[in-house]
Amino acid sequence: MSERQNAFTIKTNRLSDEVYNQLATHAKSRRLGDYISSLILRDLDDSSNGRKAVEDKKTYEMLEHIKNELADLKALAKTTGFVGNDSFKEEEPSKVPQLKEGKIADLENISGSLDDDDLEEYNDF
Repeated sequence: MSERQNAFTIKTNRLSDEVYNQLATHAKSRRLGDYISSLILRDLDDSSNGRKAVEDKKTYEMLEHIKNELADLKALAKTTGFVGNDSFKEEEPSKVPQLKEGKIADLENISGSLDDDDLEEYNDF
């Protein structure tokens, strides 16, 4: 960083009378430096708030886009009959027998049969 200057020059012939009078008032009370510093800090704060506002706006727009997409998907699901279709519901865990590792399956209720034609396929052995 370069060394700070002790003073800055302001060309007062380019200032409006209103701005000049405001600066003169602060200069006479020896608070011009504090006044300029407060203005610059306010500008810096406003620019960071402006950046935050832009970020908030983008976040809001993305959230609205997601909400719209979700609404479209819900509408599509209703029109295709996907919503409310009982065939896709999971069975309740209490009704489904749970097999655990090491448990022997109960094979008392065997269903099905073998036909003689099925047996012929395995006679080659």
